Amino acid sequence: MFKRLYWPFIKRFRTILVLNVVFLSACTSSTDDIDDWVKKIDARPPKSIQNLPEIVEYKPHDYGSAHLRSPFADIEADIETQLQTLITGCKNDIQPDTNRRKEDLERYSLDSMEMKGIMNKPDKLWGLVKITAGPSAGNVFHVEVGDYVGVNHGRIESISEQQIKVNTLVPDNKGCWEQRTVFMTLAE
Repeated sequence: MFKRLYWPFIKRFRTILVLNVVFLSACTSSTDDIDDWVKKIDARPPKSIQNLPEIVEYKPHDYGSAHLRSPFADIEADIETQLQTLITGCKNDIQPDTNRRKEDLERYSLDSMEMKGIMNKPDKLWGLVKITAGPSAGNVFHVEVGDYVGVNHGRIESISEQQIKVNTLVPDNKGCWEQRTVFMTLAE
């Protein structure tokens, strides 16, 4: 009865024992090739170590131009216009106002706007301008004299029943500004 109960375990144990003996006998230690390589490396003559390069002592430089204008600072507006006039002969009175806040219609070129009509009160007259291109195409805006429109610093000078007169400032090839008048006529 003992043999019958434990015989499968004994059989497995014998098989595992035989396999372990076979595997362990295959793992003999043969390090002859590594030993030869180490001997070959040890037989080489040692190389000399190169000397470190000479360290040059740092000598700080005193900045002697602190009293002059910083090259990274902005030029004052009045000095910039004087310099521009001296260099290029530009007219001082034709300059865009760079300090003012841009208005909504200055994002669109005058080519993408058309006059659609006017609205008036007894003391006030507005022009109606429609955007014809871009993401706001089809939107109608009301404008009045003094509003800025277009990308070239256009300022509305007058509004009549048939047209809107816009004075624009366009840069020329000398770096100066040239004033041009553009009319938006009533689209029919």
